[in-house]
Amino acid sequence: MAACIVLLTGERGAGKSSVCREAIALAQARNYTCGGVLTLSRPHGVLDVVDVRSGDVRRLTLDLDVSPAVIQGRFRFDPETLAWGNSVLAQAVPCDLLVVDELGPLEIERGEGWPRAFDILRGTDFALAIVVVRPELIVRAQLKLPISATTVLAVTPDNRDSLPAILMEMLEKELRTPPSAHSPGGERSTPIPPQKGPGG
Repeated sequence: MAACIVLLTGERGAGKSSVCREAIALAQARNYTCGGVLTLSRPHGVLDVVDVRSGDVRRLTLDLDVSPAVIQGRFRFDPETLAWGNSVLAQAVPCDLLVVDELGPLEIERGEGWPRAFDILRGTDFALAIVVVRPELIVRAQLKLPISATTVLAVTPDNRDSLPAILMEMLEKELRTPPSAHSPGGERSTPIPPQKGPGG
């Protein structure tokens, strides 16, 4: 199976996670297998991470008085949730659509967080991967991934609503076969409930 990687980028609040969530919903509606991790925002700066395949949710960020924590900028990440996310990623493939939301300074600059994602993205056990990366880290992310298989898409207010359908076209182009015949196996992914409020 060919493996195409889309680095989905854009400014904070542009809707990167929302595009991922809608692309997953489209893929699930067409009976494609989906795997990976999706980050969801809640009020007061709280972040959750969702196992795309099972729908299981874990809190990613911690309150100021909770330790131990992995500190990156203004965020305090739960080390147990980071370890769980790595396990989720290890079990996400084979799949048709792989989502990694997101790879940030923790992974790209420090080699912490979800470093397992890079090993999986260098493989071929998926047809299309959507990887959220902030603009200032795009070049460094590209250096860690197969350049020939990597495309960069920037989320803007003008294209945000159309990107999920474009990503589905890319997925189906990579697969080139009907949904019933192409699946590499594994369990069907659980639909992720819609999220209220702005996406990353």
